[in-house]
Amino acid sequence: MCELLVEVTRGPLVENVHYGSIAVVDTSGKVIAYAGDPHFVSYMRSSAKPLQASAALEAGTIDRYGISERELAVMCASHIGDTYHVEAVSAILEKIGLTEDAFTLGPVLSMSGKLRDERLAAGVAPRRIYNNCSGKHSCMLALCQDKGWDIRDYQRLDHPVQQLIRATVAAYCEMQPEEIIVGVDGCGVPVFAMPLDHMALSYCNLTNPEQKLPPQRAAAARRITRAMGANPEMIAGFGMFCTSLISATHGRIIGKLGADAVYCCAPVDGGLGIALKITSGNAAMLAPVMVRALKQLDLLSRAEQDELAHFAAFDNYNCQKDKVGETRAVFDLHSC
Repeated sequence: MCELLVEVTRGPLVENVHYGSIAVVDTSGKVIAYAGDPHFVSYMRSSAKPLQASAALEAGTIDRYGISERELAVMCASHIGDTYHVEAVSAILEKIGLTEDAFTLGPVLSMSGKLRDERLAAGVAPRRIYNNCSGKHSCMLALCQDKGWDIRDYQRLDHPVQQLIRATVAAYCEMQPEEIIVGVDGCGVPVFAMPLDHMALSYCNLTNPEQKLPPQRAAAARRITRAMGANPEMIAGFGMFCTSLISATHGRIIGKLGADAVYCCAPVDGGLGIALKITSGNAAMLAPVMVRALKQLDLLSRAEQDELAHFAAFDNYNCQKDKVGETRAVFDLHSC
């Protein structure tokens, strides 16, 4: 059963509550701490992007096209489509001989409200490359170009690129591909569901790759966490939680959100992985919950806690900019 994780107050009352579940596992896959149901089944959504990028590294595609570390990072991203993201995705497309017209993505302005408003005011038209998933899609297209696979309908589950990605994600999660529940993500490609403890295990394997992964996959995992840690702004954007968490910890903790309030993270070489799902689907609740979980696991220094304090709890304001309440995480992890 899910557990109360977040309270949202207005004046003296708790006006809204958000329930969810957290799984913390060690390298063996054993649940060592939890909240709610650590076996809760949910789609991994964009938290799977670093695992998906591993497929292109293992295939040799990244090196054959000369994809840079910064470009590899944007392949793992849910980015806001800022200039530096667009430049990186454009560079990937140029290297593989395609344009953004090859994307099956829908055109957008930005995932960032601020950037979206700026582009609306400037009369900028929506573009596929602004979509937060354009880095992931450029990775899929790179694999298709490298393998000689048809780039049409690359978003279909029966396409070889999606079969390869599904198998790769399953391996990181220590599951069989057929055990994974498949749906369709917001960007049109297959999305994978599994229990939270297996999600957490995938990030434990990603950040402790020599423990159980074969050498080629372990090397790919190391390159992914190094790219994410060295280029945190590429993973989301300045001011966004994923970027701030990786930046505050100087790449010591790798974290990645997924749409509809999923989050996976792990300390590099820390011997554990964490997965979170807020059942309301409200992604604004992810940061306070994850910061509280990391604090309770003693994974954040005092300086890191201070740097992330504005994510740990935040004030709520009305349209007159008066404070009317706050959003705060209220759970305690249970030890196993």
